[in-house]
Amino acid sequence: MDNYLKHRWPQGPGAQPPPIPPGPARPLRTDKKRSPRRWIVPLVSIVLCLSLLGVICFWAVNGIADIIAQARPALPDDPRPWVSRYLDNGDSDWSPDDLPWEDPDPSVSLSVRAAGPALSGREAYQAALPTLVCVEAVHANRFEGASVGTGVVVAQSGYVVTNYHIIDETVSIQVVLLDGTERSFEAGVIGFDEDFDLAVLKFDPEGVELTPAQLGDSDELMVGDHVYAVGNPMGYLTGSMSTGIVSALDRELDQDNSKSNGSLGLIQTDAPLNPGNSGGALLNTSGQVVGITCAKITGLSRETGDAVEDAVVIENIGLAIPITDAVPFLNHILATGKSWRPAIGIQCSAAEVDGRRGIRVAEVTGEAPREAGLREDDLIVAANGTKVATLVELRRVLYRTGVDGELTCTVLRDGEERQVTFVLTDSLEQN
Repeated sequence: MDNYLKHRWPQGPGAQPPPIPPGPARPLRTDKKRSPRRWIVPLVSIVLCLSLLGVICFWAVNGIADIIAQARPALPDDPRPWVSRYLDNGDSDWSPDDLPWEDPDPSVSLSVRAAGPALSGREAYQAALPTLVCVEAVHANRFEGASVGTGVVVAQSGYVVTNYHIIDETVSIQVVLLDGTERSFEAGVIGFDEDFDLAVLKFDPEGVELTPAQLGDSDELMVGDHVYAVGNPMGYLTGSMSTGIVSALDRELDQDNSKSNGSLGLIQTDAPLNPGNSGGALLNTSGQVVGITCAKITGLSRETGDAVEDAVVIENIGLAIPITDAVPFLNHILATGKSWRPAIGIQCSAAEVDGRRGIRVAEVTGEAPREAGLREDDLIVAANGTKVATLVELRRVLYRTGVDGELTCTVLRDGEERQVTFVLTDSLEQN
């Protein structure tokens, strides 16, 4: 095997040593026998000096280590936003009251549109970029740095939709336009839904004409459809676009959730997502926002006891919140500053009875469904005329019906179908 570094040695006989000059022969030197004292004393002195030097070095190194451990990290000279790896081990006294709040506006309402004609990737990017901002949120503990993500402008008056985890435990927020001007504005919070990882921000555009995003109907998505993700990976690679397909729909991360008021079903995509894409846009081929990118599944997966080299690397699993499912919550936040959770008032799970799939009622906890005649072991097979076979499908109907909305459930009981109608309640208020 060749080495990177080679040594070339002289070849041939080489140079001969010079001859010894003539002269008188030198007598052989004979040394006298030395006393042990002459070498014991210097040896002991050397050992003592080395020991003393070792003690000094030990205390010096420990002292420097203590100083480094107690020192707080300084903010970097790089003016770009960053996410610190230093964490405060102390208990945080932050609360949502520390966020910069703005008042809600019931006159602002969002809606989705059917998909239009397909655009090229270039056209979709050019349509989406002016509707996006970079969100920079400074943490309460400044040594933790800032959370940096993306936001989608949804109204000309300066309303922005993003992820809650970007503003969690922060005290000030800025948005930076991605229109090439890099103009920045102070932003406030209208409201958020921590469980669904949604937040609505508001900033004053100060005369700047904003371009709100077109929201597409995420219900039209099918597995295999092409999609684009646009955001700010790493916080400073602003306006980056990646492409992929819809890998799956209605993904649930919490498989143990047995309540009908659980999480939204997420869009799974293989479009590359990275830190900083959070809160960004998942686009359909018409350039419409059909999802808010929120997370990715990454890392190593292995069975207990398996060696690391046998672990499976998880790749290309990105997740986005379907915009059609998010709109009822966003509109409620825009109108009231708070989220809601329309609920039946039951404990339930997906099941199959006599070949029919639906939602089996394990316990009726709400007064309204109990008075309407809903019972334990009823199998809900449809809600407001929509077939429901999974918890995600049932939640979708509930969320779009809304609190105080009337829900008609088609239930299977003793082999017969019955209609049960009642009004939905807000489980957040009840808790």
